Amino acid sequence: MSDELDGTYQVTSTTSYNGPLQKKSDGVTEIKNSQTERRDEANCLWTSNFKIISEIEVEMTSVADPSGADEDFSLTKPDGSPTREPVTYTSMLKLARKGDKIQLSGQIEYDNNITFLTMRKLT
Repeated sequence: MSDELDGTYQVTSTTSYNGPLQKKSDGVTEIKNSQTERRDEANCLWTSNFKIISEIEVEMTSVADPSGADEDFSLTKPDGSPTREPVTYTSMLKLARKGDKIQLSGQIEYDNNITFLTMRKLT
């Protein structure tokens, strides 16, 4: 079941965050053997693991490591303050399939913010 998600995905997000730090996490990623590793627009390294829980649910654990990101880029700690340390995000995503098309979607709640995440399989 783990290889079912393999492919290239478009990652898009919308967040309730209103702070001064610009979020640049959208982009394209490849899932291979239930894992991804990519650098976003700010050069922040995202490493994610995906575990299929059921026919309609996937658990995603992502670690964002900004240590090599652009100088003016930071993530936020649970208290909302900026950090250059890695941050771990965990979420349950809804799995939708139609033929060979796959979409993962859900929300990540972190500090007082909610990020709505969508991953659409391109190939």
